[in-house]
Amino acid sequence: MGKVTINLYGAIARIAKEKTTTVEAKTLKEAINALAEKYGESFKEKIYDNKGKLLRFLNIYVNGKDIRFLKNLETELSDRDAVSLMPAVGGG
Repeated sequence: MGKVTINLYGAIARIAKEKTTTVEAKTLKEAINALAEKYGESFKEKIYDNKGKLLRFLNIYVNGKDIRFLKNLETELSDRDAVSLMPAVGGG
């Protein structure tokens, strides 16, 4: 289990009332669940849909790599890894 730095952006950071935090977790799923427990239901709603799947417009990176090209929520984490939770921004 590693101590992981989590960088929060946009609405997620506003809900958490901080831009950076740390958690101890073996996988990305454990890290996100720890954050949901810490920050509550409104945080969880910005991460998961009502079926418990990651929201489509949420970008998550582990050490700068998109989790879609890793093992998604099963991506293993190590000490000093950096995770970024970034809601997609749209505009026109």
